[in-house]
Amino acid sequence: MNDPPTIQKSNISAITARLFGLILKMPVEERRQLMEDLEARQGAQQRQFSRKDYFMSVQSVVNERLYDGFIKNISPAGLFIEIAHEDVKSIRFGDPIILTFKHPDSQKPLKITGEVVRMEEGGIGVSFHQLLTTFFNE
Repeated sequence: MNDPPTIQKSNISAITARLFGLILKMPVEERRQLMEDLEARQGAQQRQFSRKDYFMSVQSVVNERLYDGFIKNISPAGLFIEIAHEDVKSIRFGDPIILTFKHPDSQKPLKITGEVVRMEEGGIGVSFHQLLTTFFNE
C-alpha cells in the first residue's frame, strides 16, 4: 500500500515527464512564448499592488498600431485591457505600449507608457513605466 507522499511524488514525476514531452514537440518560438507566459504568470502572482475593478475605454499604441479596448482593472503599477482576440495575436510579450484613457480619479485625459507583461485570449496585462498613485491613496 502506497502512502500519500509516494503517490504525490509519482504524480509529480508523471506530470513533469508529460510536460517535458509536450514541450519537446513544440517549435522553438512556441517554447519561448510558453516560457514568457509562465514567467509573466509568476510575476502576476507576486504583485506589489492590488488591482481595482475599473471599466473605461482605452486607446493603445503598440508597434505603431492603434488598438481600442476597455480597461478591466487597474493598480498603481499597471492594468489589464480587454481587446479583440485577433488583436492580441499581433502583440508580443515585452512590447512597449502607449496608453490613453481617463484618469480614474480626476477623469482628465491621461497618457502613460508601459510594457506588455501578460497576454491572454481576451486581452493584455500592462506594467506602467511610472506608478499611478493619486487615486490609490485611501
